[in-house]
Parts: sequence; structure tokens; C-alpha cells
Amino acid sequence: MKITRFVRMQLLIFSIVTVISLVVMAVFYIRIPQMFGIGSYNVEVSMKSTGGLYQNANVSFRGVNVGKVTGVRLTSDGVAADLTIESGTEIPADSVVSVRSVSAVGEQFVEFTPPADSSGPVLSNGASVTATDLPVEISSMLDQADALLADVSNAKVRAVMDEAFTAFNGTADELQRLMDSMVLFVGAMNKNVDATVDLVRQAGPILATQNRTADQIRSWTRDLTKVTDTLRAGNPDITDILAKGPGVASQAKNLFDDMAPGFELGMSNLKVAARTMAVYLPNLRQTIVLYPRVLSALITAVNTGSNRHGANVNFTLGFQDPPTCTVGFLEPSKWRFPSATTPQDLPPGLLCRLPQDSQTSVRGARNFPCVEFPGRRAPTPAECRTGFVPSNKDNVALPNGFPGTNLPKQPAGYVVPGSPTDYDASPATYATTYDPETGEFIGPDGKTYKTQAGADNRNQKKQWYELITKTVQS
Repeated sequence: MKITRFVRMQLLIFSIVTVISLVVMAVFYIRIPQMFGIGSYNVEVSMKSTGGLYQNANVSFRGVNVGKVTGVRLTSDGVAADLTIESGTEIPADSVVSVRSVSAVGEQFVEFTPPADSSGPVLSNGASVTATDLPVEISSMLDQADALLADVSNAKVRAVMDEAFTAFNGTADELQRLMDSMVLFVGAMNKNVDATVDLVRQAGPILATQNRTADQIRSWTRDLTKVTDTLRAGNPDITDILAKGPGVASQAKNLFDDMAPGFELGMSNLKVAARTMAVYLPNLRQTIVLYPRVLSALITAVNTGSNRHGANVNFTLGFQDPPTCTVGFLEPSKWRFPSATTPQDLPPGLLCRLPQDSQTSVRGARNFPCVEFPGRRAPTPAECRTGFVPSNKDNVALPNGFPGTNLPKQPAGYVVPGSPTDYDASPATYATTYDPETGEFIGPDGKTYKTQAGADNRNQKKQWYELITKTVQS
């Protein structure tokens, strides 16, 4: 068969087009040169998990596809992905390697994010890098969401959906403004990415603390639920309190306003008393412990008729043994006569100022034990802090000498002039016999007198205390 020239030209053109198509498909689609390492270099990426990455996924640098993932394989400590990157693509070796998602259906790719200063070395053939930023697997998230929904009953889910519909129905404009605000917020965060990253990093320890205290948070939530249930059960009482509360608060305010001066003074005094009691708490505790025993002993001593256990008193006269303390008190020239009964202000701090080892007035105020400073003794809290300072004066029991020794001498036979007395010699108190039946008795003048008690109740028997009271009344 003879082939015409026209047919030969068609076959030639078809052959050329076929060859060109095969070359283009082999170079650009099948990437045969890359299979032999021509026009590309290989990089290994180590990961803890695939993060959804698969073979033939894209490799991106600065948002431009520069290679492919040729394979994903398991290693002893995780997963390794083999990348083929086009020659001439200079990727800094310290770039951040991340696995990103193109869409929500799971299209993953490898992203190289260069640092701010990219003047360091670049990746070369056979380099190995580590990817630490991996996305959450969709399957795990769906499993957790399914478990969450399984814990919630269908009725509650419907209630939540109904409430959400009620909340957002007719709020399209508000939601649009919310989304616009979120876009502006995300834009502001992108402009301040360093501060945002620092904030996220600092939030890590806080979230870790919340994770460690998860049991306490659950317990607190359960307790809060119980409190809420109790409040719900007592809703009528709470409503009544809220209704009557303003009136009660107004009355309480008026009460405190009326008693404001006295209340403030009382609280101030109570504060001083509380601070004092806090210091002297051991003394108060000892008093409370011993008071019942002392009171019981006094009651026993008063009520018992026994000479052994009763209130026995022993009087002993002692004179200047040890001598009386006169140091630390008023000077002898300022002493008052015993007959002076008018009140007079005395200077503060009058107490025996002898040294504490003196045998005179050993139970005086200077030997009070200091509660704030154990082992120290002083008359006042101030001197407990600074220490007791005794006086340097000598203790003289009788500064003016014995009475009568310093009187002027009188001539022999001198008699002190006297003054007449107005004393009435008639007795003011006398004793006589008394007849309880008739009420008659004899007075000091020898005459017979009669009381009304005996005359009115002559034939009635009386007790002894009635006779006494009747006599006193007469």
C-alpha cells in the first residue's frame, strides 16, 4: 500500500506531538528526573507522629510549593518523612518545620517557616530536620467529641441546641460584628506575634497547674453543684430575704448611725483589750483553770463547821521586819495626815523602787513577771521591754525618826493645857432583862417599859427570829 505524502505528514506530526507529550508528562508529572536525583535534593523530617501527613503531599516554603513528600515510614522513636525539594530552593537550616492542613478534610502539607534572621546555613541533600508543630488528628478529635456527646443525654443536647437557636436567632448583624471584631483581633495578634507567642508560652505553666489540680477542680465543681441544689431548694427563703433585705439593711444602717460614736469608741477599746488579752492569754488561762477550785475551797471553808477545814485565821503582829519600803513614793514632806479625807491626785509610777533582790516588799509590783519576756520582772509592760531601773536612794523606814523623839524639851513640871469635854456621862447602851411574853423590860432609870410585840401577840407562839425583828421594829 502506497502512503501518500499527506498521510506521512500527519503521522509525523502525530509522532512529534506524542513524543513531546510523553516528555512533558515524564518530566513535569511523573517527575522522572527527581526520581534519579536530577534537579532536586532530599531532606528527612523526623516527627513523633504523622499528624495526618501522607505520601505525595506538598512541601511549602514561604507559601510556595517547592517539593513533594516521597514517603512516610516508621522509625525507632517516631516517624520519618522523606522530602524531595527542587534545586535552587535555599531553605535555612534553622527554619521551623510544621505540618499544616489545607482544609478540614485532612489535606496536609509540610511548611518551612524561616526565622527572622535567615543568614545562616541552608538545607542540602541528605539533611535531617525535626518537626515539632503537628496538628491534632481529626480522628482523635472526632472520637473525643463523640465520647462527649455520648455522656450527654439526647434531651439535654436538644435543649442546648434549642437554647442556642433562641440565643442566636435574629442576631445576624451582631454575629457579623462579632466575626469582624474577631478578624480585627486576630490581625492585631498577628501584628504583635512575639507578644502573642510569649503569652501562649506563659499560659503553658498555668494550664499545667490546672491539669495537676484536676481532681481538686472536679471536687470543687461537685461541691458547687451541691450548693446550687441547696440554693434552688431554698429559693422561697432566698426570695423572701431579698425582698426584706433592703428594709433590714436600712434599719441596720440607721442603728449603726445612731450608735456610731459609742460603737467606734467601744470597738477601739475592745481592740486595746483584745491586744492586751492576746499578750496575757497564759495568765487568763491559768485564772480560768484555778478560779473554780478557789471558789470551791472558799465555799467549803465558809459552809463547813469543822475547825480543821473551816476558815481559820491566824493574826501575827510584825513591826519593821522587814522594814517598810519608802523609796519610790512621795517625799516625807508631802505625806498627808491620816485624818485627811479629801481626794487628791497622785503622780503616776508610785511603787517600791528598791532593787529586785531586796528582801523588802518582795511581793511588790517591781517583781511582777513579764509575760512578753519570760524570765524578766518589771512593774509595767513598758519597763518589761526596757528593764526595771531601781532607785539609788536608801530605804529609811522612819525618815522623821520615832514619834516623840524630835519634840522640843519642856521645863520640869510642865502640864499640857487641856480643854473641857462635852461627853455625856449617861450610858448610851445598856443591858436589862426582857420578858418575851409580856414585852416588859426595865430601863436604866429603874422604870418598867413595855413593847408592842409582847402585848399584841401574847398567846401566839413565836419563833426566835420573829421576836428579834419585832423588837427592832418597836
